[in-house]
Amino acid sequence: MKKLLCVLLSCVCVLTVNAQYREVRMPKRPKTPTYNDYNTKDEGFWCAVELDGGSSVMLDSPNVPYTSLTFTGGYRFSEYLRVGAGLGCRMNINNADYFKKSDKFNVPIYANLRGNFISAYHRDGVPFWSVNVGGLTSQGFYANPTVGYSFGGLRNNFLIGLSYTISSFTNRDNKDMAYSYFGIKLGYEF
Repeated sequence: MKKLLCVLLSCVCVLTVNAQYREVRMPKRPKTPTYNDYNTKDEGFWCAVELDGGSSVMLDSPNVPYTSLTFTGGYRFSEYLRVGAGLGCRMNINNADYFKKSDKFNVPIYANLRGNFISAYHRDGVPFWSVNVGGLTSQGFYANPTVGYSFGGLRNNFLIGLSYTISSFTNRDNKDMAYSYFGIKLGYEF
């Protein structure tokens, strides 16, 4: 009886050991186009929405605060160079003393160049540069270089920067003038 019990017990042990072995087969990859993770790509389309606000820095002229909201879109050649175009809405807040009444609201239309100073592959934040050059409706020439910091990685970044704006216009005395502004720019780039 003991021999039979030993044989049965050893059979049960062998069966349970063999039951633990299981061959796992991974499914074959479907024949579909490959997935592109655009968050890790250097090239491709990009967009940015930015809110800018500041004040004039002209010593012999009245203080003219402004605010603007712009949308920029373009193509990203690498993390160091992006090219695009944009438009927005700009409002001169205290314009009654110096500007014509029609110059309170303007639409900036511009070309944009921007990029990072250093690589963002292994960093959550990097310094960036940006230059807008174009025109303001009902005013004239418009240029807006910006230097700032980008938070987030390669794509989908929050932006904060210091901007300098120069624009030309005709004042209410019909004289052609140029005005300079410093501002703070907040934005989101994707």
